[in-house]
Amino acid sequence: MIVQDDLFQAKLNFFLMVALEITPFLKLYQTGKPMLPFMSGDLTNMLRSLLEKFIKPSVMKNATTTLKLLQVDYADPVNHMDVTKLRVGFVTERALEEHKKKNSDAERLRLEFRQSCKLFLLKMVSMLFEKAPLKCPLVRSLSVLDPRVFLKSKEVSTRKLTTVLRLFVETGRIEEKCCDEILREFGHFYDHSLMTASDSFRNFNPESGSLDAFYHEHLSNNAECRHLWEVVKLLLILSHGQASVERRFSVNKEVMVENLKEHSLISQRVIHDHVRSVGGLLNIAYTKELLLSAAAARQKYHMYLDDQRRLKQDEQKAQKRKGLMEEITEIKSKKKRLEEDMRVLLKSTDDNAEKAESQGKLSFISKSNGLRRAAKEKKRSLETLEKQLAEKLKELKDTP
Repeated sequence: MIVQDDLFQAKLNFFLMVALEITPFLKLYQTGKPMLPFMSGDLTNMLRSLLEKFIKPSVMKNATTTLKLLQVDYADPVNHMDVTKLRVGFVTERALEEHKKKNSDAERLRLEFRQSCKLFLLKMVSMLFEKAPLKCPLVRSLSVLDPRVFLKSKEVSTRKLTTVLRLFVETGRIEEKCCDEILREFGHFYDHSLMTASDSFRNFNPESGSLDAFYHEHLSNNAECRHLWEVVKLLLILSHGQASVERRFSVNKEVMVENLKEHSLISQRVIHDHVRSVGGLLNIAYTKELLLSAAAARQKYHMYLDDQRRLKQDEQKAQKRKGLMEEITEIKSKKKRLEEDMRVLLKSTDDNAEKAESQGKLSFISKSNGLRRAAKEKKRSLETLEKQLAEKLKELKDTP
């Protein structure tokens, strides 16, 4: 039993410590708001915090930027701390100290535990390096739209925007000739924001604020920054994940019942979304149009059923016509093959008859007669196919 493990408390607290490192990031990005401009900084901080738990301080000291952090060779054992110095968390260390007091001769178990912690951190960091989008220049450069760092350095912000524009030009999102104008507008917007709205930028809170509303307030009505605003809108619609899609699946699960049709599900989702948008059932406006629509619901339902019956009948007729067309095509193909076989047989019959006449051998007469009988059988089969074809054509003509 795991609860009988002497190191259970240490193990539990270690995982709790790691969970506390990543939970704020996961919770923050479970939203439909534009969050991609914050991702580079948040991922960098989380990755740095995890690396510092098992990578030597001398190595981490040089990783001052995101790019340098990505260049850290975390898999090289030379860069790893001694396992006894691994940062497993304050509470975990206390649990290990208590274990040492009670089991002073179990040092090997404690070292194995620390080694397991290092392997866990190594695997986790490896997955982040592999899956996280920090290697993407666009993600790193999008931090230019983070209001908290926007005004720190005009040079750095301009360089990041230049990278974004270069990527947009390469992908055909904007024209190259517009980039100088966008950079000029950006410089004007930067200077204006530094003088008039620096506090609102520095005090922006990603949890309570939304970037689209923030930049709409500062840019949309600024005629001198209309080109910059178009670029910002393109950047803000970039998705940071699939949280909004997953929430849709969750809502579908709530409203679904057995045998629910597609149209019913869509209708319930429309109602659910409307009720949510107006702030609850008590805020719904029961207009005359809504009441009339509800009163005619039964009639609309019967009209829908009639439409479905007509659609089903039309589908059955179409399937029948399709089947007849396939049969007709197959009969015509057989008829063509029989006609070709008859032509070959009759030609062979005539050839053998000529040979019998010229050479005076009765064997050729026998072959000629046998081929003629085969040709007659083919002709009878051909007549049967022609009757079938006529019947199928008449049936196709009579099919509405």
